[in-house]
Amino acid sequence: MHSPVTFMYFFNRPGIFSVKYVILYRHPETAAAMREWTVPHGNTEDKHMLKHSKRGLQTILFYRFLAISAALLIVISSIVYMIQYSILYKNMENDILRTTTSVSDSIDLQISQMDNICLNVINSTTVKSTFALWQNMDASSYERSKQQNALSNALVSIRGVDSSIRQVNIYPVEGSGYGIGNYYGILPLQAEELPWYTPAIEKNGYRYISSSSNPLLSKKAGTGSDRLYLSLYRMYFDNYHNPMGFVEIVKYYDELFADAISPKTESPVDVTVYDSDGNQIYPYLKKDSPEAFDYYTTLEENTSLNGHTRLYNSQKSQKEYVSFSRLDYCGFTVVCSVRNIDFFLPILKSLMWIPLLALSLFVICYFVAGFLSRKLAKPLTEMHQFLSDTDSSEQFRLIHLDDSGIEEIDRLRDSLNASIQAREAATESLLVMKEQEIQAQMLALQAQMNPHFLYNSLNTISAMAEEGMTEEVSGMCQDITSILRYISSDRESVSTVEEELEHCDLYLRCMKKRFKDSFTYEFDIADDLLDMKIPKLCIQLLIENSVKFTSQTAPPWHIRVEGYIDDGQWLISVKDNGPGFDPEVDKHLRSQMDEILKYSVLPSLELDGMGILNIFIRFYLLFGKAFLFQFGNLPERGSFVIVGGRFHEEDQTL
Repeated sequence: MHSPVTFMYFFNRPGIFSVKYVILYRHPETAAAMREWTVPHGNTEDKHMLKHSKRGLQTILFYRFLAISAALLIVISSIVYMIQYSILYKNMENDILRTTTSVSDSIDLQISQMDNICLNVINSTTVKSTFALWQNMDASSYERSKQQNALSNALVSIRGVDSSIRQVNIYPVEGSGYGIGNYYGILPLQAEELPWYTPAIEKNGYRYISSSSNPLLSKKAGTGSDRLYLSLYRMYFDNYHNPMGFVEIVKYYDELFADAISPKTESPVDVTVYDSDGNQIYPYLKKDSPEAFDYYTTLEENTSLNGHTRLYNSQKSQKEYVSFSRLDYCGFTVVCSVRNIDFFLPILKSLMWIPLLALSLFVICYFVAGFLSRKLAKPLTEMHQFLSDTDSSEQFRLIHLDDSGIEEIDRLRDSLNASIQAREAATESLLVMKEQEIQAQMLALQAQMNPHFLYNSLNTISAMAEEGMTEEVSGMCQDITSILRYISSDRESVSTVEEELEHCDLYLRCMKKRFKDSFTYEFDIADDLLDMKIPKLCIQLLIENSVKFTSQTAPPWHIRVEGYIDDGQWLISVKDNGPGFDPEVDKHLRSQMDEILKYSVLPSLELDGMGILNIFIRFYLLFGKAFLFQFGNLPERGSFVIVGGRFHEEDQTL
């Protein structure tokens, strides 16, 4: 007993679609189990990863445009930033230098004016002689009053209209002095009682400048507090260079240093003024004031300084930009200092427009890059979408896209259309050739079957003649003539199930005449299958094989032909109670079928033993859609062959 294992082949047109092999463990009528293998088409995971590792053209163009725009913006912004920074830095330096120069010039000019008035008093013989007469204590009150008035007028005349000069005082070496300005009259203190006395003497006639508070002058000025004044002193001599006295020119502190107090600059500049001896005279330091940072000493130690530098202020624990100027006339040193943060902050604020502009331009470039990338990629995307969405029925549909304005893309579209048209023409030509080839192969197989049928029929007639069945031979010859007329009537390779079964019935009737009661057959065909088109002689050949091999066993012999529709498929089976398929034949047939499916190469067929393989090849050549082909042995006895395919009610074909 042969194994009830059968093979079922489902496949599409060779060379185009994959082939599936299905092994059925069949009961005589139905399948008990099924296992399916599909030919692999590549690693799905690898394809998925490869797909996601690639980026679309639009994305690539977008990031390329954006990267180029960003690079250009960075380069241009950096250049503009550096140029603007250099300009602003220089402007800030120049502003501080101008402030230093402005403060220095203002102080130098005012000190020069004070010194000129002081020298005019010293060089005035009228003032000196009048002051000497006023000092004569032996004179009468009238005479002293007269000399005092004359002295006042002389001093007022020399001071002039300069209201910034608040006081002009003249002191003898010994005794009380006299002054005009905020205070008129005899000065309450003598020169030797005042703090400037000794330094003024040490100057030996050169100017001496000192800052201090004067309660008397403050009260006369109406300030109600000790107001700061800056005084310029000079000692004057007689003709023999003997000290005669001192002249004091007094000016308001805040007027002299007005430009230092409120420097004409946008930067928060701190101004410090030192006298020729390095003493800080602005801002005024009281005796109990904390020690200030000594710019003068630091600048003196750095002799290579050229008017501006950066110093570390230990008092404020910060770095400062320092500009300084040494006054030509009075020898003062004016220092303007700005904290680094105050120096650079205006520069950085002024440069904020550059990164903001760059950011704005980047945003614009972002949208421009998106627009350009979409514009450039859209035609290609549409072409890709068109080609991807095109199914087999529309594979030769032309690409209808408007001109993109890009020559290369439009040329690509035209080239694709030309390629599609050329492929369509080549495919049509190939299909015609393929159809002709298939038709030729089918006709060759059919022609091969004709002598096969005639060979079997003549053997049957010869056997009947030897048995003396004269009448049966005559009737059989007529039936065989009808069958031969059917198989050679035209060049078509297909016929309907009904036509095929009519001539199968003629053949089986002939076999019935030969074998009498030892042979029986039956047809059980669904009416829906009668108009179905199948390869010509396919059922005929199966029946011939069944008769041939069944008659080699002991009677009775029986052949059953069934046709039915099951689960959307049409099936026609030929069963017999013969010896079944020999294992070696079974193995050989399956091997050849596998070779056909694998390599699409048709083997050479011989007349003897060609039936099963011939039918398999004809189904293979004729149908592009899936078909069913099964063969094997029945459990109890005999064999079966089943052919079929998917049923289409609209055309009653495969």
